[in-house]
Amino acid sequence: MSRIEILELSEILYTVISEHEEQKILSEIAQGHSAGIIKSIFEQCISIIKSKHEIKQDTLVTVAEGLLHYLLTVTMIPSKRKTTFQGIDIDVAVPDTITLGTSPQEVVIISFPKTNDMREINMQIDNIKKIQPNQDNIWFVLEKDMNLGIKTYTVQDSMTFTNIIDDLKSFTSNKKQSKLKIFKI
Repeated sequence: MSRIEILELSEILYTVISEHEEQKILSEIAQGHSAGIIKSIFEQCISIIKSKHEIKQDTLVTVAEGLLHYLLTVTMIPSKRKTTFQGIDIDVAVPDTITLGTSPQEVVIISFPKTNDMREINMQIDNIKKIQPNQDNIWFVLEKDMNLGIKTYTVQDSMTFTNIIDDLKSFTSNKKQSKLKIFKI
């Protein structure tokens, strides 16, 4: 996907987000309705994109990634994004890569493969396993469901991606970092 296409997707995403209003989004998440608000924002974005362009293979996952970045920021869930750790590219690490180095069991790595090629996805998983030995803490966001032996979220069909914030809240609720009680949710 070209830089211009990514910028256009970002513009669409943030236009839709602004229509939903940050306080309403936070309120929905705090009340346990994150799946509904995530689905609404995501589907509205895809509808706008479809009206302007053909949906490319990586469009859905790219929109999901942008939406998660926004949600992590607005909910104040600590994360490190678009980074490298021990030579491995990481899309999102919750809470951060410092903790990954000292206590990998305390960190979730979320990846957004921009492909449906099973071989490429398995290579990404193998690379991440080098730095995150706990398979339960490797989460992939995919266009369609694939049996990968790790936690996966989909952006089509069952659209399990809508549960990712609730799952992150559950994951972080009993970790050291959450003791600070700074989350907005």
